[in-house]
Amino acid sequence: MHIALIAPPFLNIPPSGQGGTENVLSVKARELVRLGHQVTLFHAGQAHLRGIQHVQIFPKALNDLPQNLAAEESSRKLRLEMTYFALVADYLLKHDQEFDVIFNHTRGEVAFAPLTNILRTPLISVFHLPILAENITVLNDNSRAFAISISNNQRGRWKDLTNFIATVYNGVELAAFPMIERPKRDFLFWIGTIGEHKNPLDAILAAKRAGFPLVMAGKVRDQKYFNQFIGPHVDGHLVRYLGEINADQKLPYYQHARAVLFPTKWPEPFGLIMIEALACGTPVIAYPHGAVPEVIAPGQVGFIVHNPRQMATAIGKIDQIDRQACRDYIENHFSAQVMTQSYLAAAAKVIR
Repeated sequence: MHIALIAPPFLNIPPSGQGGTENVLSVKARELVRLGHQVTLFHAGQAHLRGIQHVQIFPKALNDLPQNLAAEESSRKLRLEMTYFALVADYLLKHDQEFDVIFNHTRGEVAFAPLTNILRTPLISVFHLPILAENITVLNDNSRAFAISISNNQRGRWKDLTNFIATVYNGVELAAFPMIERPKRDFLFWIGTIGEHKNPLDAILAAKRAGFPLVMAGKVRDQKYFNQFIGPHVDGHLVRYLGEINADQKLPYYQHARAVLFPTKWPEPFGLIMIEALACGTPVIAYPHGAVPEVIAPGQVGFIVHNPRQMATAIGKIDQIDRQACRDYIENHFSAQVMTQSYLAAAAKVIR
């Protein structure tokens, strides 16, 4: 098939640092090419993906643009994001029926919904963020605005809405996350965006209670939260903070950690960190919010707990988890192959 993928305009593809949606999109694109499909990628900035036709909407990704609040309006990036949607929509209208299916992976999930009443090519929007009631209003008004959720929890009370044609879990390329035979296992690992919703504080409290050093990585979203709750614990010994790290840098921490801690507070739509760690054979200890119960099989690949005390207890039991079982679990349920075949199966429902 000829498949179009619409990327978010904020980061290069794949991203050099953090970027969950962009990473998933890169994995999907490469796997589609491997399967023999023709892929066209709409994006801003650079896209380093082989065998793919590129439609570069802007020469730079929006997050790479300098922002001068003294000389320009604060809504500049928002306005450019809206312009990105308009330019992609214009291209799709002019090239209708050149594609067999279009997958929209932008955070403006319903931005193209009215377009589905005009296009003869099916357009499927993938929700990577929490689904809002306002999103549902748009979907209800546009019956051909097809959608995919990345977990059943994310779909919530709208699980029976006919616009949603499937739930497709994220997947990882197993070759990018190899498991090693003799990991160090003398530290714990937490990675994510540092803000109260991701709850790195409980990871610190659990690690200290269990008596293992904690390595932390990720960009700071809320500097006040970091200064008040996280920074005072960072001593370079029991708690180390690396800042934001890229894929190559985070791999050895996944591989050698005793466990990855995931005490998220918010309804995480999926949680790519969990399957990246498990692919390396490293168990995950998580709180039961969002999609966690759909990803973690308790006792098989990790534990689901509710507070730092329980998390510390689970750290003490982590040797009960077989590392090869973690790896096999990802291969069977959350690999790039499983994810991409699920996307193709979903598309088959709406392709004429």
